[in-house]
Amino acid sequence: MTNTIVISCLHNMAAILYCGQIQKLVVANAHYQVSDIYLGCVDKIFSGINAAFIDLGKNEYSGFIHISDTGPLKKKYYVNSITNILTIRQRILVQITKEPTLNKGPRLTANITLSGRYIVLMPFSQAICISRKIHDEDERHYLKALAILIKPATMGLLFRPSAVGVDEEIILSELKNLKEQWNFIQKSAINSYSPVLLYKDEDIIKKVIRDFYNNNIKNIIIDSNLGLKQLSYYIHTWHCNNSSMHPLIKLYSNNQCILDAFGISQAISRALIPKVDLILGGYMFIETLEAFTIIDVNSGSFNNSTSARETVLKTNCSAATEIAYQLQIRNIAGVIIIDFIDMESQRDQLQLLEHFNKELALDDAQPQIVQLSELGLVELTRRRQGKSLYELISSDSNYFHFLIQSEQIKSLKSINHKKQIFQTLNRSLLSTEINTINKVFFQKSNFYQLTNFYSACDLYIVNSSHAYKQYYLLNTRSKLIYSQDYSRILPCTIYNYLFSMSTDYNQNFLF
Repeated sequence: MTNTIVISCLHNMAAILYCGQIQKLVVANAHYQVSDIYLGCVDKIFSGINAAFIDLGKNEYSGFIHISDTGPLKKKYYVNSITNILTIRQRILVQITKEPTLNKGPRLTANITLSGRYIVLMPFSQAICISRKIHDEDERHYLKALAILIKPATMGLLFRPSAVGVDEEIILSELKNLKEQWNFIQKSAINSYSPVLLYKDEDIIKKVIRDFYNNNIKNIIIDSNLGLKQLSYYIHTWHCNNSSMHPLIKLYSNNQCILDAFGISQAISRALIPKVDLILGGYMFIETLEAFTIIDVNSGSFNNSTSARETVLKTNCSAATEIAYQLQIRNIAGVIIIDFIDMESQRDQLQLLEHFNKELALDDAQPQIVQLSELGLVELTRRRQGKSLYELISSDSNYFHFLIQSEQIKSLKSINHKKQIFQTLNRSLLSTEINTINKVFFQKSNFYQLTNFYSACDLYIVNSSHAYKQYYLLNTRSKLIYSQDYSRILPCTIYNYLFSMSTDYNQNFLF
């Protein structure tokens, strides 16, 4: 099987599949995400850490900016105090470089960049950069010479790996579009009152084709007629349909949800469960904490080798392959500590690390193994690329998109009982998913815990301003999206939903 991109416009989500297995999930968030540009307002300044918090106009965490990210704002090169750069209530143009976590706001920078498919425009820099993934020296020299000729006098350029072999006219056309986009952002900043959002990359189709499409992609499947037209437009605009790499574009028209048909919703459900079974019979537990992620590997019932040493080595190698996959599908970042099964042989340890390095080399987030400690723990780091799967479905993320099977929800419980666990649920097939939802979503939110789940569908849209007074019967295919700002429904697609309200049942169904 070949590489395939599956795009669900209805769910604002996409997945990259290799040989039928999901390698990466792409979600266009409706709130803070990388590359968003804001006209912010300085809220607080902390001279002790040379940093400031920027109000971005949302009722959430303020953005964090360090003095090292304020280059364009410095009047002099040698400025060592942020108080000499920023003042309270100052308007500042910033861009998100790291999405917020459960307890931290987004990381900001004043070094604005605008990304295209082939180049990245840097309005506040005059540097010329070539991607490290371009290894051909002749191609690097050619792109550098081209950049010198076409680069705007006061701006910088970065060539992405997709620029290799692309005609100059295509690059010039994209540069023109990026410059017009920057001019529009500048005019919007002048005519707007801070804090306000100026630019947002919320088109899931554009994001997928720009950042993830390559020559290895042979099939693109989408579930929307309008999305199919947009997809054809972007492929034609960026000249992705050359004879050497012509993708097969298909419209998915079956009644079954596209995420269910390609096993995406099932993969999300499995990725939210801490226990992961290995192919050879072992298993491991993945627990994500605030500071780091812990992975514990156990041999389980695997006993098909001739010796204990061989059993341990095979189990650890199988776990290393699965860990590399789980890091991508769960989008786990930061410090990761892995407790493999103890191996006394140093040769086996080196063999395991070599195998693990090969598996991690396929990850775009560039995981780096730091060391194998004296306690036998493997320590590694992984670069953050947006929110993890856990954060996407958590209460503080403002984006609840966990696909389960449910067709009817009855009895929405009051906020005073939101921490109770289901006691009357007898359906074993749904118990794991429901407990996961309670653990991740409802324990920290100002929302309502679902008291009963019944047979099968997706999730539902609920307005909490009415939920505590009314009894709802929802029986259409939909999804639940949680937002602290109840005047907005996220992400951008509003699904049909059915309310059956009965004030006579209030006392019977609300606790």
